[in-house]
Amino acid sequence: MRLTDQDILAILPRAPEKRSTTEICERLARGGHVVTARSIQRRLIKLSGLYPIVSDERSKPYGWSIKRDAPPTVGAISLQEAIALKMGQRYLTEALPVEVIDDLRPYFASADEKLKESKLYSAWMDRVKLISPVQPLVKPRIARNILTACYDAVLKGLQLQLKYERDAGSMKEYQADALSIVVRGPVTYLLVKFEWADDVALLAMHRIRSAVVTEQKNVGGADFDLNEYIQSGAFGFFPEGTGLLRVHMYDGAGSHLLETPFSVAQELKEVAPGEHVLTVRTQITQQLKWWLLGFGERIEVLAPASLRREFAGKFRAASRRYTK
Repeated sequence: MRLTDQDILAILPRAPEKRSTTEICERLARGGHVVTARSIQRRLIKLSGLYPIVSDERSKPYGWSIKRDAPPTVGAISLQEAIALKMGQRYLTEALPVEVIDDLRPYFASADEKLKESKLYSAWMDRVKLISPVQPLVKPRIARNILTACYDAVLKGLQLQLKYERDAGSMKEYQADALSIVVRGPVTYLLVKFEWADDVALLAMHRIRSAVVTEQKNVGGADFDLNEYIQSGAFGFFPEGTGLLRVHMYDGAGSHLLETPFSVAQELKEVAPGEHVLTVRTQITQQLKWWLLGFGERIEVLAPASLRREFAGKFRAASRRYTK
């Protein structure tokens, strides 16, 4: 099978990541190309004169990559792909750390160039919008080297040496299994497993001050299932167990649940014009409480009793503040 320039370019990462000559040979071999490290090294040197690729020899292992600011080939993007990229940009801008978005900007720029060929482009941009259902917040910045180390460790199943600042001036050092990365609103979380702990821990990545990938494989979390973890209510923060939630909703506050249900198992009963009682078995989490508090005076928690007492206390405290 003939080895083309595009076969090689296709497996080069974008800087600051890099891939060694040995890794390149291994990937080409999996694609059916029998090559030597010496021949690939010569080929890469030749290609560096034709394409925006560079060799990083600052630290071992040395490696090759595509220049960070190199644009992708505009002609390779179809109109449909360009539209998908622009729609993806709108979604990804809200879902990924700013550093990842920075690396994707050359692709978005190429999509812009392609879409200029279409007279429908400006009209399409004005007629399709994605709106956040919650108050948008500015994403905290994550140091690029920390972001790269965390993604690399999760991908390869390796432990990380971390320095983590949970509160200002409170720095702790850990070594932990790197399990997963989850983006929740403006915050990106690294899910880790400490050798001395039974539960998975959530670390806000913008609070990580140092992250070094070790050569040690993860020793725990082999049976960790991210989907099950999310479904357990962990990202609702501080799940208190499952309970039967009953809420009286006034002034039309529950009407939207007819079209966008709280869950498929909900019971929503209209008890008077504009008034509904929601009954559903669910995880009692901090996120649930935030959602309910967002309705202000338009809801009354009926059950569970502990949640009703908690909300009564919150509203009494709020009333005292407003009547001072």
